[in-house]
Amino acid sequence: MTPLRPLLLLLPVLLALLGAVSCSPLCNNQCCRFVEGFPVRLKQLRLNYSQIRDFYEANDDFDTALLDQSVEDSFRSPFACHAMNNLLDFYLSTVLPKAVAEMTEDIKDLKPHVESIQLIFDELKSDVTKCRNYFSCKQQFDIKNLNSSYTQMETKGLYKAMGELDLLFNYIETYLASNRHRGQVE
Repeated sequence: MTPLRPLLLLLPVLLALLGAVSCSPLCNNQCCRFVEGFPVRLKQLRLNYSQIRDFYEANDDFDTALLDQSVEDSFRSPFACHAMNNLLDFYLSTVLPKAVAEMTEDIKDLKPHVESIQLIFDELKSDVTKCRNYFSCKQQFDIKNLNSSYTQMETKGLYKAMGELDLLFNYIETYLASNRHRGQVE
C-alpha cells in the first residue's frame, strides 16, 4: 500500500465533515443541514463510482433497466422518501454485499470504492430515516417489481444493479435538491 492510500481513504470522511461544518447557517435543523450537505456526499459517490463503472457496465448483458422510468417517477412523487429508503435498503442488503463478496484477486482494487459507496449509502439511509417527517412522506414505495427483475437476472443482476448506480445517484440528487431550503430560517 502506498503512503498516500490511507490518506485517500480518509478523504471521504474529511469531505463529509467539511460539508457538515460549511453548511448554510440558514438551516435551523439537522435535516436541513443533511440535505444542504448532500452535494459533498454525492461528489464522493460519483468519484467512487467512476472507478468501478467500466467493470460493471462491461459485464452487464441485459438491455432491461432495473432503475426504469417507474423508479424515477417514484423519486418525483410524494412518496419519494420511501422509494429512496427502499432502494438504499435493496443496495445495502442485496447488491453491495454481493459485490464485495464476489471480489476476486484481479478486481480487488475495486473493493475500497464499493465499500465507500456502501458506507455513504448506510449513512444516507440513516439520515433519511431520521428525517422522515422533514420529507413529508405520503405513502409506501413498492420495491417488489425491481427486486423480482433483479432476481430473474440471476448472477448478472449484480452487474445490472451496480451498472445503474449513477441513475440512482441522479434520482437521489433530484429528490434531495427538491427539498433544499425547506428547513431554512426565513
